[in-house]
Amino acid sequence: MEEWLIWTISGGVMIVLELLIPGMITIFIGLAAILTGLAIKFGYLNDTTSIIVTFIVATLFFLVVIRTFFLRFYKGDTSIHNVDEQDEMKGSIVVVDEDIEPYKEGRVHYRGTTWQARSDSEILKNQKAIIIRLEGNTIIVKPIEEQ
Repeated sequence: MEEWLIWTISGGVMIVLELLIPGMITIFIGLAAILTGLAIKFGYLNDTTSIIVTFIVATLFFLVVIRTFFLRFYKGDTSIHNVDEQDEMKGSIVVVDEDIEPYKEGRVHYRGTTWQARSDSEILKNQKAIIIRLEGNTIIVKPIEEQ
């Protein structure tokens, strides 16, 4: 198989891969490979060094210049969510699995598992409590006042 055809087919495969691996990277590598293949076909590139340098320069140009230009218009579906588990836990209602007494840790049930828990006041088993904060791997809770 001729060298230009290998470069062109490889570029086409990279462009198709962009559909499977979105990110606007493989499409530009594919375009650089197609450009390199066409330059070989029309006689602009003859030796291996110039072929590799052309591919690298074209890839960098497409990725740095063209991709940056397109990313201004295509923002994607990215969003930043709160990843601080302390903020997520704070205010949640938990059920006490083991009695909690002042200066004696007990256990609470939170999101399908039990956690060590501590409180300034006594909270008996099966009572509900509210999470105040997380200290290391211990949840600090306070009793929910019955109304």
